[in-house]
Amino acid sequence: MEASQLRFKTLNQIHFPNEKLSSPCVEFHFFTCLPPELKIKVWELSLPYRRRLFTLRLNHEPKNEAGLTRGYKVSIEQLPRTIPQSSVCVESRQVTRRLFRLPLQVNTDSDRPVTIWINPDSDHLFLRRFDLEITTFAHFILDLKNSDVQGKGALHIAFDSLCRTSVPSLKTLSVDLANKLPQETIAALREWVLGMQSIWFIHLLSSESRLGSGPISGTGNLTIKGLNRSIPVFPHAVEFDLFEEDIRPYQPSLKSHTVFYNPTSAVKAWEAMENELGIRSDTWPQPARQISHILAVTARQGYLRPASAEVRCAKTMDDYLQLEQDRTRDFFDRGAGTFFPQWRETEDQENLLSAAGFWLFPYGTFDTLDERLTGKACQDLSGQRPGLGLFEF
Repeated sequence: MEASQLRFKTLNQIHFPNEKLSSPCVEFHFFTCLPPELKIKVWELSLPYRRRLFTLRLNHEPKNEAGLTRGYKVSIEQLPRTIPQSSVCVESRQVTRRLFRLPLQVNTDSDRPVTIWINPDSDHLFLRRFDLEITTFAHFILDLKNSDVQGKGALHIAFDSLCRTSVPSLKTLSVDLANKLPQETIAALREWVLGMQSIWFIHLLSSESRLGSGPISGTGNLTIKGLNRSIPVFPHAVEFDLFEEDIRPYQPSLKSHTVFYNPTSAVKAWEAMENELGIRSDTWPQPARQISHILAVTARQGYLRPASAEVRCAKTMDDYLQLEQDRTRDFFDRGAGTFFPQWRETEDQENLLSAAGFWLFPYGTFDTLDERLTGKACQDLSGQRPGLGLFEF
């Protein structure tokens, strides 16, 4: 099978075994004879339980002559797996819709738009390139809020804090809030923000950061004493598990990691909007929403392979790791690695340090950034125990 042909047995394959190959098919012929309460419980337990991260592209859409457009277009990078329980019978569909209750229409700029159903309590919406005015963003957010039978909408949202358009656009939200939105819209937006559970600011590093070479790696300017292959690879995937701490037995060395741009800039821009909404730290309901930093290496660009060779599955992840391994071997054979033989990884480390996912750091992690060069800064992350998000392909 595919898993047996992979050269690298990553933590993802260890954590997500192929249940279809190991579990025999079991049928329960007396299910229809169960009381309704038990059947509902069975349907609830059969529903998918993993979190999902949807990478969306949100664009402003000018109104047509009839003025019937929503004011925005939504596209999605990868559709989720179908939920079989949503189409088995009336009973299973009702149970599924109670959990996956929020409809989101995507690929609206194509001839075949698709509606995906969101579980607001666990699904995250990642606006990878955020370059919207407050009016367009508010329309999108409040449409989701109004589509939710519980009136909550999206409870987990993520922004790309490294995208050059995201931070300036986030900064304009607070400036344009009072000038471009009516009071009833501002009140609804405030209610939505107060009900949120988490906001992620994703900082995706270039692939050079794992190999300790290139302009943004810490090793390149000797701020890190070792390779960074423990940094997770952020792939083209949807489903993931989230662990409170990195579960790998070989803990990464996080001392003095170098980043481009200040990861707190986007956070401050968002908090400025909250302040304009009249939300202060002492007004948050309990439990308050959590702001977190996401750190990973993007698997979509860099010198390792063509930009089109995205990490999309276990096989492409394996190809990526093989290319990276060839570069690390070259690093030790001919480069600076010859002076630091202690940096070499064991075979077990090569496998388990390689994970498709991301690190999750708490609010305030980058508040002590040491800005040494314009647009470049160094953060001492030693002693940190980041959470680990692990993707299933």
